Amino acid sequence: MNKNLITFENKLIKVLLKNIYKKIDVEITYQFVNPYQLITKELKILKNSKIEISSTDLRNLNYYSLRKKGILLINNLVNIDRKYFNKKTNNMSYLSIPEKTLENMIKKRQIKTRSILLAAYAYLYVNYQFKSGNNYSLYLSQKLNYSENYIKSLTKELFKESYLTKNVDGVPGGLISTKTIKIINSQKFQQIL
Repeated sequence: MNKNLITFENKLIKVLLKNIYKKIDVEITYQFVNPYQLITKELKILKNSKIEISSTDLRNLNYYSLRKKGILLINNLVNIDRKYFNKKTNNMSYLSIPEKTLENMIKKRQIKTRSILLAAYAYLYVNYQFKSGNNYSLYLSQKLNYSENYIKSLTKELFKESYLTKNVDGVPGGLISTKTIKIINSQKFQQIL
């Protein structure tokens, strides 16, 4: 039976994915880059048999899908047992903002202040990156009931106005900036929830 395991060490979260491909285990280490966001710090490929790992085996491992699986396992843990997660990580902010509430407020155009709208969209943009397939802007346009072109313009504005910072070229998503964190933690933002 495949049993995935999540462990906590200091400020790190380790996810062990068993038997990913032909007796290969993968251990992914995540760290909080800010209170609302995890990033991959390290990925280890471990063999759990006496068979040598070939380059073909390594090519069959998809880094993006492994990261996605690890994040989704952590998110499931948070949704199932938030108290345990908070106790182990000392982070009360991770996934503390209800995505559905923000999604509905953006969809119904209830957020009038541009900075709050951009902060809310930045939060959703980062948290939805592992829930979509290839076409990220199409996914967000369907979720938020905006045209795909408007979503692309909004995303450009997030980076241009420093609501998100780019962490690596060619990778979807970004890092929530201190500007966005200040807005999310502000009383005005908390009142809309």
